[in-house]
Amino acid sequence: MIFNIKKLIRSISIEIKTIIGIILFTILLVGLERYQLSQNIIEQFIESKRSKNRLLIDTITPIIGLNISLGLDNSNKEYLNYIARQNLDLEYIELLDSDNKLSYSYGEKYEDKHHSEKFGINFCNKSIVDSITGETLGNVTLHFSDKDYQILLSKNRETTLKIFFITFILLSIFVILIKKEFKHLKKLSENVLAYNPKLNNFTLTPSQRLDEVGVIHNAIISMVGKIATHTKILDEINLSLEDKIKKRTKELEEANKKLQALSVTDELTQLSNRRYFEEYFQKSWELAKRNNIEISIIMCDIDYFKRINDTYGHLAGDFILENIAQILKKSLKRNTDFIARYGGEEFVIVMYDTNIDLAKELCIKIQNSIKNADSFIFQGIVLEAVTMSFGISSTIPNINKNSKELIENADLALYKAKKNGRDCIIVF
Repeated sequence: MIFNIKKLIRSISIEIKTIIGIILFTILLVGLERYQLSQNIIEQFIESKRSKNRLLIDTITPIIGLNISLGLDNSNKEYLNYIARQNLDLEYIELLDSDNKLSYSYGEKYEDKHHSEKFGINFCNKSIVDSITGETLGNVTLHFSDKDYQILLSKNRETTLKIFFITFILLSIFVILIKKEFKHLKKLSENVLAYNPKLNNFTLTPSQRLDEVGVIHNAIISMVGKIATHTKILDEINLSLEDKIKKRTKELEEANKKLQALSVTDELTQLSNRRYFEEYFQKSWELAKRNNIEISIIMCDIDYFKRINDTYGHLAGDFILENIAQILKKSLKRNTDFIARYGGEEFVIVMYDTNIDLAKELCIKIQNSIKNADSFIFQGIVLEAVTMSFGISSTIPNINKNSKELIENADLALYKAKKNGRDCIIVF
């Protein structure tokens, strides 16, 4: 019998099982909605009872006050007895005079420790005030039966519990069934994750189930068989590809080295470019800051370079740049000295552990090298004499100084050298 039930459950499609789950979930929502509705009904009942009780005590208080004012105590007793007969839920009436002494009582008084919380439902009282003098004449207290309220609470609780119990049982059954379905899927997933085509360790056999789980199970087994076949073919192909990959890797490494060199080198002058200068200078600045060592910057610019381009053409200008770059490069003797093309006809030199005087000596040396160089001859034409202007800035880096200021100061000095007639050296 149990086996037949399991077989029947497995034959039901996941789509139908999902629909059943949605229905059960809807039942749960309906139960919650029913509970909320019953709570609203209870609140309405409580408010209705409070209103009725307040109306009653507000109605009888003026009459009682009038009788007390006229000294008609017997009339109050008859009136309150009448009120008690007309209101069957009224269990106790207590009337106190202005001295807080008992003038009248009806029914049996009971003590309720929580009567203040139930004020207006099972208990209410009110002072009796003379409408003319404003004098307090006494106090009346009414106690009502809560039988109807307790019956309402009991029925609501009973109905709500039944709905939740039935829903809980149905959901529990549904969860157990779903868990069994996922148990099979979990086993299938574990075998798929543990599968190694080289070991061919997939041990599951074809399933006889007709639902989606059975279809997926058998599809995976078929797919695993195809994977095993293709894995063997791929292993053979991979062996032949390994040699090709090693060869291509070596070629890529060499190409990357060339690209790396090109990315930091100015193509025309073969000096470092501005981007690499900024990286190098920042490292040198930080090193000088740590070691408290002076660092100098030389900004140098070819004089009247635009006139050379305009007179002889841009190819002649490129020829000048190439030759000047070689003179600058040969003038540097230390490994720590660095030169780069800063832009256009402008070059920058970084001198680590160098003061202003040594930097100026290098500038003089470069000036002499340019003047003593053979005439710049381009395509048989002797070009006009070439000169350079220099701006020097030097400092010992510390936490209060900015590396950009050193470059800016050297640039300002170069600007002043240009303004002073060119072919000169200015120290910031």
